[in-house]
Amino acid sequence: MMVLASLLALSFVTGQALSQQLPTLIYLLVDDFGHYNAGFNGNSNASTPHIDELARQGLLLKHHYVYQFCSPTRSSLMSGRFPVHVNTENNPSSKNGGVDLRMTLMSEKLKSAGYATHMSGKWHAGGYTFGMVPVMRGFDSSVGYLNGMEDHYTHVFNELKAKDMWLDQAAAKNYDGVYGDEIYLNHTLNFIEHQALTDKAAPLFIYHAFQNTHAPLEVPDAFLDPKLPKGSRQTYYGMANYVDNAIANITAALKTHGYWNNTLLVFSADNGGPTGSGCNYPFRGFKYSDYEGGVRSAAFVSGPVLPPSQRGSHYNGHMHIADWYSTFCELAGVDPTDEKAALSDKVPPIDSLSMWKALSTNSTSPRDTVVVSAHTLIHGSYKLVKSGKRADGWSTTAYPDTGIEQPSFRCDNEPCLFNIEVDPEERHDVSSQFPDIKSQLMAMLQNYSKGFFQTGEDGYIGEYTKCQNITQVVKENDGYVAPCCVKP
Repeated sequence: MMVLASLLALSFVTGQALSQQLPTLIYLLVDDFGHYNAGFNGNSNASTPHIDELARQGLLLKHHYVYQFCSPTRSSLMSGRFPVHVNTENNPSSKNGGVDLRMTLMSEKLKSAGYATHMSGKWHAGGYTFGMVPVMRGFDSSVGYLNGMEDHYTHVFNELKAKDMWLDQAAAKNYDGVYGDEIYLNHTLNFIEHQALTDKAAPLFIYHAFQNTHAPLEVPDAFLDPKLPKGSRQTYYGMANYVDNAIANITAALKTHGYWNNTLLVFSADNGGPTGSGCNYPFRGFKYSDYEGGVRSAAFVSGPVLPPSQRGSHYNGHMHIADWYSTFCELAGVDPTDEKAALSDKVPPIDSLSMWKALSTNSTSPRDTVVVSAHTLIHGSYKLVKSGKRADGWSTTAYPDTGIEQPSFRCDNEPCLFNIEVDPEERHDVSSQFPDIKSQLMAMLQNYSKGFFQTGEDGYIGEYTKCQNITQVVKENDGYVAPCCVKP
């Protein structure tokens, strides 16, 4: 159950904040969350007061880019690489994917700096081998599901016809009927409390990846707004409200146990809102598209570690979710170089750039180029985009209670060129006006594509060579998902 009231009350009587030198680092990743589905981006109907207050006290990230869907974004965050250099597929755990075993994760870097590390929620960064589960990749503890979606109450993942709930090193079989994000919240709160009681000097890294607001659209009735008409919009907004309450609980726990005054908190979506539920107004496109609505995520950074001069402001420089890898490494005092990957001539190095100086001083971004996908690239003010008919168009502020405005032209056959500084809604293809710029961006994208890397493509599974098919794995685990490959 939620414990917001008691935690907020306790936060006013907490003891002294930690005197640790390294900051507490919190990454809150919300699934399928639309750009317009929080109040801080102008939505007066959104029930997200705690998120909005954190954003008001923080730095809004106006050009924060992710992949157009789930697993590549998570793989990019954890590995510090553009998706084209780690994973562009949404593979289930029955197939190799996510972050290659030869790559070092952010969690491993932070653990090497002395951090206590915890992960809650949706993993989807690899689960084919046992070496890919969170506690084998730098997390001290974890709870969540290995795949991309499941029922919020039964935890059934239909694609594999199995339940998916993983606790540390084994399937967790006692959560039937419990709302997923309640499970993940309680484990995060327990981690904070346990660390405060047993090893308060250690800095914390918490990666809390919400199941909400991903389909199926399900939420306890208490979080529904009766002022909204019944339907998918009301349920989706209720799921966002649940996220808001959970974040209020997490921040209250950090205050209660004396961590908050030395905390940096990042909030972002993993991609744009999907058609039928999320709203990305005023941008073009939805989840599964490379238009701004699919890849420019709602995001901000907040917390007392952020310099006072940057609070209540916004940052217009480009950054990619992969850049948090080097940014967190800088804050933790560790070298972001992936030495393990360097031992292989097949694995690309990190793309991540530390954004801390830029964010803490609101200075020029070190990133002038964002490789969005194998078909889309941003350089400076210009964006070269090739994206299919799926998930195209513009929504109103009341979407999905209203329809989608369809474009008069597509970018599915021939790439389009947009100046996203003056045309962030991507309504005007300027290819004919600036053919040289378009050619330059096409050449840049082709050059990046030469280093394309997809986890699993070369068959590498490390020491985990004892493999079974997923049907046998599920049978042996009483109907639950588990990795297909283990050590012999």
